Parts: sequence; structure tokens; C-alpha cells
Amino acid sequence: MEGIGEEVRLIRLRAEGRDFCRGRVSPTPPPGAPRPPLAPMRREVAEAPLRVYGALRGAAVPVLAVVRGSAHGYGAALVAASDLAVAADTARFAVPEMERGIPPLLVLTAFAGRVGEKAAAHLALGRREMDATEALAAGLVGEVVPEAGLEAAAERLTRAALDAPAAATRAVKAYLAATRSVPSGASALAANLIVSVLADR
Repeated sequence: MEGIGEEVRLIRLRAEGRDFCRGRVSPTPPPGAPRPPLAPMRREVAEAPLRVYGALRGAAVPVLAVVRGSAHGYGAALVAASDLAVAADTARFAVPEMERGIPPLLVLTAFAGRVGEKAAAHLALGRREMDATEALAAGLVGEVVPEAGLEAAAERLTRAALDAPAAATRAVKAYLAATRSVPSGASALAANLIVSVLADR
């Protein structure tokens, strides 16, 4: 996504299977395991996903997430970091990291400026699953459609992006990226805190 060519007009994120994304296989060491050096742990656990979220937000063209099934943890963060997100009415969103003793600070960084603070807190601290209608109200997705109409809605949004003048589209994306930024220092704070917590388990 970094340094894409002028021929690219839209980035679409979608699943091939039943679920959008049920999270990532985390390189987090299990509780009680020997403590790895902090610098590699920070790089593998925190910096990699934060770079993905930053690339989605900073991409020169719009990013469209097409969501069916579960979008948990990393999946919910990918949706939040996208510019456009359409979800099937059967989609479900959750941030289950706390169940494994991992503070979901990376996901919350992706939520910054996109998802309401109370909704983010309920997902992270309340560990509750949110349905598509609630995700729409929280700002996590921009549109909810019946599952049977998800592909048609995705194609409609794709056509809208592709039919608009490229220069105007890139200008809107640049403006959104500049005005909806993650608060200064938030990514570094999230990385430092999560590594600190994991190192002490």
C-alpha cells in the first residue's frame, strides 16, 4: 500500500471464506514462557500491525472493507482503519484480546478518530461482541446491508470510487488522512505499554 502507482484507484479488503478476519496469529509469548528481548518483541508484536493500520490510513487511494461474518481483534482494526466499510447484517465485531491477558492497545490505536470512545471501551474492556447495526452506530462501519446484498453494495461502492476523477479522489483521501490522524505519540505509547505488560506476564 505504500508507494502504490497512479494506476491504482481503490484498495479492497475482503475475505475468501465465511469470516472477514478472526484475528491474527500473534507472536506474543504465552504466560510463563522465557521472556524474549524487548526490541524484537516490540517489532513483532506491536510495530508490524501498527504499520499496517498506518498504511491503510495513509494510502493514497480509498480503502474499502467488505465485511461478512466475524471481524475480531486485528480484523476489527482493519475495518476501522479503512475509509469505507460495508458490512452484512450478520457481521459481528469483537476485541477479545483481554481474554488472553493482552491489552488491545493496537486495535484501539486503529479505532482512534474512527470509533466512538464509549463503544471502543465496551469492546475492549467489556469484551462484548457487537452486531453490525451497533457497529454502524459506533462508526466502525459506514453501511449495513442484508447479507444477500453485500456483493452488490461492495460493487456499488467500488464503482463510485472508480468512476470519480482520480485527482479528486486522491485529494479527498489526503484530506481524510491528514484530519483524522491518530493522536501524536499514540502508536508509540501503545507499543511501549503492550510490550511492558507482556514482558511482565
